[in-house]
Amino acid sequence: MEKPKTDCIVSMKEYGDEEDEIKDDNHTPPNDPPSSFHKLTYNIQHYFPRYRLQAKQDVVQIDERPKFYQCIIFGLQHVLAMFSGTVFIPMQMGFDVNTALFFSGISTIMFLIVTRGRVPAYLGSSGSATSAVLSVTGFVYGTGALNANISAVQGALIILGLVYVGISILVFVFGYSWVNWVMPPVVVGSIVAGIGEHLIYSSFQQATATSFDTYMALATVLSIMLVAVYAPFPSMRRLCILIGAIMGYIINLICGIKGVGPPIDFSEVVSNPWVRAPQINTPIEFNVPAITTVIPVVIVLLAENMGHLKALSSITETPLDHYLAKTYLGDALATTLCGIVGTAPMTTYAENLIILSVTKIYSPVVIFVAALIAILLGFLTKFGAVVHSIPPGVFGGITFVLYSIITITGIKIWLDNKVDFSDIKNVFIGVIPLVLAATMQQQLVLNSFELDGIGCATFSAIILNQLLCGMDQLTKYANALVRCYRSRTFRRQAHDSTHTSSSASAS
Repeated sequence: MEKPKTDCIVSMKEYGDEEDEIKDDNHTPPNDPPSSFHKLTYNIQHYFPRYRLQAKQDVVQIDERPKFYQCIIFGLQHVLAMFSGTVFIPMQMGFDVNTALFFSGISTIMFLIVTRGRVPAYLGSSGSATSAVLSVTGFVYGTGALNANISAVQGALIILGLVYVGISILVFVFGYSWVNWVMPPVVVGSIVAGIGEHLIYSSFQQATATSFDTYMALATVLSIMLVAVYAPFPSMRRLCILIGAIMGYIINLICGIKGVGPPIDFSEVVSNPWVRAPQINTPIEFNVPAITTVIPVVIVLLAENMGHLKALSSITETPLDHYLAKTYLGDALATTLCGIVGTAPMTTYAENLIILSVTKIYSPVVIFVAALIAILLGFLTKFGAVVHSIPPGVFGGITFVLYSIITITGIKIWLDNKVDFSDIKNVFIGVIPLVLAATMQQQLVLNSFELDGIGCATFSAIILNQLLCGMDQLTKYANALVRCYRSRTFRRQAHDSTHTSSSASAS
């Protein structure tokens, strides 16, 4: 029988961990064929790597760990890196800060469990759902204000997570190359940049509500930029948003004391206890308009996770592409949980990848410690109350910078993947969704189906890509699936034949 071709574009590493790059050299399976019980016991015992103490002082690999006190220090650094996004993005949507921090830590631990402790990534609040949540709930940020209509969007976030779970299962079964076919870099870059363009409008409204808010927003933005460029230490420059936010807050506080502007309201800080369990919102509502508005966010989550996993592979110099299905599943379960409790959906954070790149500490143990620190912060209610006291002008300046960075991130995807804009097809695929996202600030309603600007940009990018250059790719992909199916069938037959021969020899 002729051996079928195996040069398919769909990776077959998804179908098992026999090709994992991270192996435990000290423990190998026995030579004798193990029983089902022994095999189960072995898999449970060796589900996670045996993180050995670092072999070299300059680099800590994925299957290593630093010393205990170093785990705490580097864990705190990861918490500071994720802090701006994980705190300020939920505030924009009206979610409780303590709940967001607590379940950010829980979600990260879930992610590490699903990925078998082999993907050192931190999960924080995703800004991709901001527009959809604001559209469904009608929330407008105010100092100390929480979203009173969270129930209206919780059901939609749960459905979003379940759809995400379904997609991760498809990636387990068919590999991950079909995701590249649906969302090539020109599509992903357009969607990510469109998110930033769409959300900047709401930041601009907050920053210009009054003349005093405008001055405070300007002071905050300038503070962030000055820290990012002129701070004496690289660690300070990486925390430019957090430090700039503190500087803007102090400027606003001084102006309020001097009577130049309205004082900051500390009533929530005084009235709240020091420690309290994170809030879980009930009841949960399911309605079709909210679901159709939120569902397109899954496309962005898929793109973010794929991009971050590729970046992580490059940073750690370890091939991790075959963990894509597991990273999708971990993030999907975390997003579903966040919908149940009433907080923002989760995604892997690029900020923490930067920390990995700079420190060369790739150990998932450090990420686990960072998650524990975030969980502890989730119980400190006065800390959350101080964050919620940020005035609208300062907050508008913070989010203006955050969403500008998101826009640049999308453009960077184009540059990193060398998207050819001399090809007119790429011009249409890249620019039209970007314009839709920036200009569509009202919902597009078709019967019970609703889309905001980000949803329209997402669908238009995917549809334009398939309409203008998708048929050739579709034919190639169909042929590749056939080759992969034949390859798997051949290997299964070869395995069965080998097993039969071994049994016959033993008898």
